[in-house]
Amino acid sequence: MGIETTNEGTPKSGNTPIESSDITTPTDVIFDLCGVLVGWQPRRALEGPFTSEEIDDFLAPDDHCGFMYFDDLHDGGMDYAALIDSYEREYGARLGLRMRAYAANVDKTLTGAIPGMPELLADLKAVGIGVWGLTNWGHDTWPVMQHRMGAILGMLDGIVVSGIEGVKKPETAIFDLTVERFGLNRSRTVFVDDSPYNVEAAEQAGLRAIRFESARQTRSRLGIARPNDKQESI
Repeated sequence: MGIETTNEGTPKSGNTPIESSDITTPTDVIFDLCGVLVGWQPRRALEGPFTSEEIDDFLAPDDHCGFMYFDDLHDGGMDYAALIDSYEREYGARLGLRMRAYAANVDKTLTGAIPGMPELLADLKAVGIGVWGLTNWGHDTWPVMQHRMGAILGMLDGIVVSGIEGVKKPETAIFDLTVERFGLNRSRTVFVDDSPYNVEAAEQAGLRAIRFESARQTRSRLGIARPNDKQESI
């Protein structure tokens, strides 16, 4: 099951005020991880053993047997051992080498916190807004994410991980699960993701949603002021 912690949710006097915005002040915000809170560059796992052209081919979004296919199954709950075995039986060991390289080097794909996002989480928490995570990520590599990105993950009040739950974005069920697990009010909860498909799915599930572009853009949409207005450019 997902990782859950306590959300104190009590505003403290003298903290950062909430500015006017195009979204009514939420009680909670759910964040995607990769591409929103955490930098993720899958090609870094493959650099060295493979040429740039081979990496581009493997990561092409329209390749029905490439990384996106592989990653989607992994996000849904299959572990790498079973995935690679099945993949190599169907497509051969040569293509399987790239899968194995990615699985062995997942830690290299995580490049650190997205600029401005730790500060935004801190400012949301300071005014009593709950901050949560909802990620498409494999169960067998979740410990890698926790180890590499523990500082920013530790700021969240709870996280739902698709590979642990066996359901993934943009399926409605994972939004329902997240809302129910953390006791959230859909109409007062905002979901932030860099994928337009996930944003649309969240809205269909009754949440308000923001397509992430930058910490500054998200902060503005949420109406959260930054102390001394020290924000990064969009």
